[in-house]
Amino acid sequence: MNMAAALGVIFKTISILVPFAVIFVPMAYFGWWKAQRRRQIIDRHRDQGTIGPAAFFQGQALPRHYDAVARIGTGGPAPMTMNERILKASIGVRVFVLGLAAVIGTFVFRPDFAPTGFPEAIRELPVPAIYIHGLLLAALANGVLYIFGFEARYDRDILIVTRMMFFRREYLWRNLDWIGDDGAYELVLRFEPGGKAKVLKHSVGIGEFKEFAQQQIRKNRTHLA
Repeated sequence: MNMAAALGVIFKTISILVPFAVIFVPMAYFGWWKAQRRRQIIDRHRDQGTIGPAAFFQGQALPRHYDAVARIGTGGPAPMTMNERILKASIGVRVFVLGLAAVIGTFVFRPDFAPTGFPEAIRELPVPAIYIHGLLLAALANGVLYIFGFEARYDRDILIVTRMMFFRREYLWRNLDWIGDDGAYELVLRFEPGGKAKVLKHSVGIGEFKEFAQQQIRKNRTHLA
């Protein structure tokens, strides 16, 4: 390859790469800046013992009208046993999840009731429609089971979280490091050691639970200082 041809290849390559660099370098910098900003916010809430974002990438908050329904029944104190408070899903979130399951289940079994384009979109997928319907129904069953099977018990020393009625884990409050809000359904509590515990935001007595958890974080910070 002679010099002229080599220069032509170089200039052609540059002419292709420069537009990509102009677009993606600012995007990459903006993504890095947002990640740093989110880290600062998380660290600030962690240091103050308050509730901040749960992670760099998290779901969006529920639309306002859905959130208003899910919050029905979350006020007031949680039911108690002798020495434990018990958090369970509020009546609002139960109604919300059952309603959503009923609507999507109707679309699966009665596609003539579905919005225009829904049956056509299902048929155009590269897998048989029966598999898509099965996945939708499995996801709905999982969501209903999770909401109705969730329970969190806590006293002054221990948090016990039961998910799907089968999976049970215990956490020591003295190990609580921070608490975050995932944006839609759950509070995420990080224990060191212990890992993460997830508690439904729309639970009866969630307000006093959040106050108790934040007080425990500040208490733990004081002991570490």
